Amino acid sequence: MKSFNRLLAGGALCLLSISTFAGSETPEGKVQATYPPISSDAYEKFGGKYGMDRWVESLFKYIMLDNRINYIFAEHGKIDRQIKLNQQLVAVMLGAPGVEYQGASMSAAHAEMGITLTQFNAVVEDAYLACEDLRTPYHTCNQLIAALAPFKRSIVTR
Repeated sequence: MKSFNRLLAGGALCLLSISTFAGSETPEGKVQATYPPISSDAYEKFGGKYGMDRWVESLFKYIMLDNRINYIFAEHGKIDRQIKLNQQLVAVMLGAPGVEYQGASMSAAHAEMGITLTQFNAVVEDAYLACEDLRTPYHTCNQLIAALAPFKRSIVTR
């Protein structure tokens, strides 16, 4: 468990450093390219639609068990809708063919929530726990975290 905690801490630091160089959301809610770029086979490495859907479901399991942030998600309700939109978002971020994200931009969806960096990082920790839960290789998990890192600027507002 100690080694996993170090891995988790390293991943969180990696996310913070990646997000410094990552692309950001445009006013239209589109995401610009990230640095480092996401590999073209990231979606397949994550197991395609089945793997991504399972990962998002696992992520929400950990989020709803996490007392640091679960109340935020519960307050906004419609957890099934949140899961569906996150499945779309993650699939699009990793280059899934034929998938369209149908939710609001990250800026619009989180504007009034007052999310802190600590709360954002709690979701990142839960993301790594979901990877561990599904035995997703660390380097593959980092592809996903790198793809989502640019949203930090749009989500963290206080």
